[in-house]
Amino acid sequence: MLNLGLKSINIQLMCGRVDVPVCTKAVWDMLKTYDGSDKAACIMSGMLQVGVPLDICDKKLLVAVYTESLKHIREQTGLEVPYYPGKTNNDDEVKYTAYTVSDKLVADYANMSIYDIDKISILDYWLLERDAFIAALSKTKEGREYLNNAYRIKQTEADEDLEL
Repeated sequence: MLNLGLKSINIQLMCGRVDVPVCTKAVWDMLKTYDGSDKAACIMSGMLQVGVPLDICDKKLLVAVYTESLKHIREQTGLEVPYYPGKTNNDDEVKYTAYTVSDKLVADYANMSIYDIDKISILDYWLLERDAFIAALSKTKEGREYLNNAYRIKQTEADEDLEL
């Protein structure tokens, strides 16, 4: 498994610098929909070492900086699921949203219980999610085409062996 060696994120707040452990997937699910409520801020401050007093402004700043830091780490380490904007066919559109599809994909891929997925580090979850997605799509011709297109649109440099 990928080991980033990242156990915590150092964040500068008004009261000083604090180290916040990398959260679990369950905590991330709550944080990614953060609406400025005190609940998320209190959960985040509860992850800190005992004895770090935070006022409500520091708690809310902590949540905002922490979530942005994790998103940046995900982007920089390539833990995002490959994406390619394909054609949409309105006849095939499903009117419902399945919320646990990624969790089920990861659980099956990692041979874990779907309930245990919430307990792993969010970085481990993102790695497993990406790999499970790639493995599932690699099994079909259409899936491999999707992955190749997703890779192609991410490239920023020209091919060196391209003949004109």
